[in-house]
Amino acid sequence: MEVEVERLPEARARVRVTVPQEDVTRAMDGAFKRLAKRYNIPGFRPGRAPRPVFERYVGRETLLRDAAEHLVEDRYPDAIQQAGVKPIARPDVQIDELDENGPLVFTAEMPVKPELALGDYRSALAEPFSVPEITEEGVDAELRRVSEEEAQLVVASEEDPVEAGSRLVIKIRGTREGEEEPFADADDYPVTIGSGTTLEGLEMQLIGLHLNEEATVTLTYPPEYPDPSLAGQRVQFEVKIKEHKRRDVPPVDEELARARGFETVQDLRDDLTKSLGERLEREAREQRLAAILARLRESIAVEVPEPMVTHQLDHQLQDLHHTLTHLGVDLDQYLGGRKLTLEGLLEEMRPGAVQRVQDELILEAIAEAEGLEVSDEEVVAAVKSVAEAYERPVNSLVENLKVSGEFETVRGNLLVDKAAQMIREPQPEIA
Repeated sequence: MEVEVERLPEARARVRVTVPQEDVTRAMDGAFKRLAKRYNIPGFRPGRAPRPVFERYVGRETLLRDAAEHLVEDRYPDAIQQAGVKPIARPDVQIDELDENGPLVFTAEMPVKPELALGDYRSALAEPFSVPEITEEGVDAELRRVSEEEAQLVVASEEDPVEAGSRLVIKIRGTREGEEEPFADADDYPVTIGSGTTLEGLEMQLIGLHLNEEATVTLTYPPEYPDPSLAGQRVQFEVKIKEHKRRDVPPVDEELARARGFETVQDLRDDLTKSLGERLEREAREQRLAAILARLRESIAVEVPEPMVTHQLDHQLQDLHHTLTHLGVDLDQYLGGRKLTLEGLLEEMRPGAVQRVQDELILEAIAEAEGLEVSDEEVVAAVKSVAEAYERPVNSLVENLKVSGEFETVRGNLLVDKAAQMIREPQPEIA
């Protein structure tokens, strides 16, 4: 089998395959065995008609077409491997030459992962790596965070001012400027200061008020507000604080330490110091990866295939849908609130999707240049958790992944992860 490859613009490739005439002959023999049982030839039981009779009745061209279809399906994977291209979508296949007395020639054109000229990529891997020092102030901030997480809501007195985190029940009456009829009128309206669930300007103007205090709040709705009857409108709210619960933040003491599972404050402090150090190191490694990829994106020409961008956009849209579902909001509500169409949202997401594809292609190229590999055992270990989550035997899932081709997809994802990890972890010979 002869294979010729031509790289085309826009990350596409054309692969021309020539299958020898003797293979075509054998394929026609196989086609006769397959098709003979499908036709009822007068005077013969299905599959029993001699080949010359079958060809006169059905036509030799039928055998030739079936043989060609099976040859293309059979030889395409080997041809792609021989050509050294990585398709990212189904090919457009065209039969160029088909004759029982000659070779089969077919052409497959498809989008492929581009070849990257990495150049001196190792100079980018010399990006300085440093982890910020742990300071006493940083640990103190962690202790305050822990104490705030243990805060309880308590009934506030009339002397306690409304502050961030206060939970209120207010009486509220809202009117548009120049109108008397209220557009909002509620006796028991819940508000949590700083949550963002109420109009932000209203929340902030309640800070400093006290229980049973009345106030007049004037503000202007933003022009992009989802309700067009209020968008850009100047309004006035008459409010009264009917209930006020404030956050009671406990002091950093032995009781707080015991509440977090430690004997003493020093034990808690030591644990927070350790976890802070681990977090700072993780963040430093992620910042190193981001900085190196940013440098490589500037120095390496990456022709981004559109199917990969589309695939990435689908993933981002699925992630957004999952987040919105968790918040109790559907996509239509989200789009309506932002006054966006789905097309507009995808266009907004597009730059991020393109960058992620660029990073993936660069990391794949680095993995190949560095000789990184992912074993079958590593792939099986990675899918084991999926099998357990769906209560399926690991071996069964692995076989299904191999049949569908997803096994190699998982291997590719793990290879990208391995390259990213190599960049996060500066090695002596690189640094």
